[in-house]
Amino acid sequence: MQPDNNQENTKTNSKLTPELYDKFAPPVYGKILSIVHQGPIAGKVLEKVFVSAYTKDETFPLRSPLMSLIDLAQERSRKTVKALTIFRECCSGASISITDKK
Repeated sequence: MQPDNNQENTKTNSKLTPELYDKFAPPVYGKILSIVHQGPIAGKVLEKVFVSAYTKDETFPLRSPLMSLIDLAQERSRKTVKALTIFRECCSGASISITDKK
């Protein structure tokens, strides 16, 4: 039995292009906003996600670009919320331990 040639065709390397920003920015921004809950901060995280994807010349061979961007946005949003929490706690004089690696 011969291998299916259609499988090779379905594995395309989707490259992030400026046109995809218009298509993917709203759902990615929605995901960020659901985690961060503040519009200006969510806008900055969205900017960082797309700048990172463009500068690294990301290709998405295994997953769709949208899902890859949402995963990246979720990771950056959580790190931003954690950093802001630590900053607020430090500024308020409360003691907080940052030894947790999660």
